[in-house]
Amino acid sequence: MLDNNGFDVWAKEYEKTVQKDSNGYPFKGYYDVLDLMYGLIEQRPKNQILDIGVGTGILTNRLYEDGAQICGIDFSKKMLQIAQNKMPEGKFIQWDFNLGLPPEFGPEKFNYIISSYAFHHLSNSKKISLIDESKALLDKTGKIIIGDVAFETEEGLLKCKKESKSKWDEDEIYIIADEMAQAIKKHGLAVNYTQVSSCAGVLEIHQLHEA
Repeated sequence: MLDNNGFDVWAKEYEKTVQKDSNGYPFKGYYDVLDLMYGLIEQRPKNQILDIGVGTGILTNRLYEDGAQICGIDFSKKMLQIAQNKMPEGKFIQWDFNLGLPPEFGPEKFNYIISSYAFHHLSNSKKISLIDESKALLDKTGKIIIGDVAFETEEGLLKCKKESKSKWDEDEIYIIADEMAQAIKKHGLAVNYTQVSSCAGVLEIHQLHEA
């Protein structure tokens, strides 16, 4: 698994890499995932959006161009520089989200908290902790939307692992949606999952509201 220095080196070629490799593991369906995430975001004036693991801002820049107010966190300085150049009015914080959310966040609320192809760097327990921590930053109708290498069941993961052979990355911890959904629901959240490709999917998470 790459550290922040590894991602700094990769930053300049990252977008070329995902485009080149978007027909197979791990990036099969990459742009379909981003399109689905984009479609789940209601286009409202000045949406407040937090992107966890913003990277070079491929998805977030589309939202920025729609007029959203963007805050992004990432542990790669070079990737944040690319994102900042695309979105000069955005707020970007260098931070390792393995440690949770940065202390800069206080009373502010977001309409959407999104993350694309970043959660696989977290252990399963840290995934749940970060989601639970993030819900406090949502407004009443806000949503958390996560797109990543993901599988509906463990059987789907094992099938992909077998087919991927030597390409499979043992260091990354991929989402198994049925297991994660059960854990997320224990934190008072509702979950919808969509499998987009054989190795990618999108979680849509929102708070339960009393009738």
